[in-house]
Formats: sequence, C-alpha cells, structure tokens
Amino acid sequence: MIKNKAGQDKKEDQKKSKNLHKPPLILAIFRFVFKRLGPIAPSLIGRWAYRLWFKTHRIDIIPAREISWFNDTNPSIESIEISCDEIDINPLPVATYYWENTPGDNAPLVMLVHGWTGRGSQMAGFAEPLLKAGFRVLAFDNHAHALTPGKSSTIFKQSAVQRALVEKFGPVYAIVAHSFGGMVTPYSLSHGMDTQKVVCISAPSHFDYLLLRFSNTLYLPESIQQYMIKRFKKEYGDDLIERVSGTHTAKTLGHIPALLIHDEDDEDVPISESEQLQQAWPNSSFKSTSGLGHRRILYNPQVIEMVVNFLK
Repeated sequence: MIKNKAGQDKKEDQKKSKNLHKPPLILAIFRFVFKRLGPIAPSLIGRWAYRLWFKTHRIDIIPAREISWFNDTNPSIESIEISCDEIDINPLPVATYYWENTPGDNAPLVMLVHGWTGRGSQMAGFAEPLLKAGFRVLAFDNHAHALTPGKSSTIFKQSAVQRALVEKFGPVYAIVAHSFGGMVTPYSLSHGMDTQKVVCISAPSHFDYLLLRFSNTLYLPESIQQYMIKRFKKEYGDDLIERVSGTHTAKTLGHIPALLIHDEDDEDVPISESEQLQQAWPNSSFKSTSGLGHRRILYNPQVIEMVVNFLK
C-alpha cells in the first residue's frame, strides 16, 4: 500500500474541502428545484436533469504543474473522422499532446486518457517517466473537454474519439486511463480497439453508481431517477446499464493484462468500484493507495513508478 509522504498537497486539499458543505449558489438552486418540484412535475423536471447528465464543464484555470509538464510539447489540433452519428462536427478537431525522445521515434506508444470534466494535461505527469522508460506518449482532450469542441458528451462519443485516435496514431502498446476514462477504455476495447496493456486509475465500474452519485449531488427524487432510467433505455437500449458498465465489458478482456489502482480516501469514486472491476477482469491486479484522493494520485511519484514498471 502506498502512503502519501508529501503531505503538503493533502493539507491544501483539506483546506479547500472545508467549503464543500457550503455548495455553490447554482448547485443550491438546482437542488432546491429538483427536490421541491421534481415530485410535482417529474417529466418536465426530469428532462432538465437528463440534459444536465450529458453536459460537460471546462476548467479555465490550469494548475502551474500541468503547464510545466507541457514545456516539451504543444497542443496539436488533429481532425479525426469519427464513426459516431451523435457527434455534430465530423471530422472532429481533437486537441492532442505528443511526446517522443527523438523525431520519428518508433518506440511503443502509450495513450493517456483523462476522466469526465478532465483534460489531457491532467495526465501529463506520466509523460517524462514514460519517455525515460523508452515509450512515446499521446494524451488528448476528449470530446467536449478542454480544447476539443462540444458542450455535452457520452461514453459512446468519447469511445468513438478514443478509437479514432488509436486508428490514426496506432498501434497503441498500452493505455493509462483515469476515472471515467477507465470506464470508456474497457468499452472501447470490447468494441474492436486493441492494446497490449491497460492501467485504470480511480475508475468507476458501474453505470448505477454514476447515476446514484449524480442523483445524490443534485438531490434528485426517486421519480426523477426513474424518469432518467426509462429515458436512457428508450434512447440507448434496454441493456444500456449492463453494456457500458466495466464489470460487464471487462469480462471479455482477459487477453489484456490490466493494473487497477485506487485510493482508499477517494471521495469521488469509492475504492469498491475498482475492486469489483478487478474481480470482473481476468488477468488483472489491484493496488490500493492511501491519502491521495481522486486526483493527487495522478502525480504521486510512487504511483507513476508503479505504472511505468507495469508497462515495461
């Protein structure tokens, strides 16, 4: 088990967390509307909640550490042909970030995949250690995130972008995915994408959990939750919940070795999600950490070393 020795980041996050019990004004308004009006007009209010489910949010302020990680690369907008009718722009201009030791290097390529409301720069802490280990590295801003266009997204859209990038830049030797990216990746692999190794960090594994977290955040009454489930199944099929959950898609991926990493103190996604994913994924191993939470885990030196050693 890895312990966080550099306690400064943790202390800073703990200071920020003091305000978590006082939600932003917009969230407080959403909660009031859903809690009070949802039971009265479940269809009307349910349509609003359903649209919010798919909406993404961009972070305007990028931490200094992420900017420093990009000193050796520049964003490149790659026009990618996407096999997904839901994406309005085709070809889609996808922001990509690429590192190599020497121009024209033919070393094995590692793809870094961020999570929901994330960005490619969050994953860049892995770039230099992977370069030193003899890999090339590709990160990107997925659909409707950071520099890549879009206002809302789905697992299907994000999987389509990931598979298109693999087709354009591949073969991809390994994939390192964080949070929702660790749900998108097993789905993509079960739909024809290929790689030799996978690392999923802090990944959710159940659609039901995502809906529960969304509902708890917005104080959605049972009537709204049921409306959303019916709407999901109507638009994406009765088997949607099973089809996109990692505990289902991973069952067919035993030919791909996987390392699953999760922190005990993750307040965004409980560690039980990765534990259940590990049980469903043949030929996978699980490592826990402590004191790193959901995001600090991405730039912890011991975690990065663990990932690099697994990929060698």
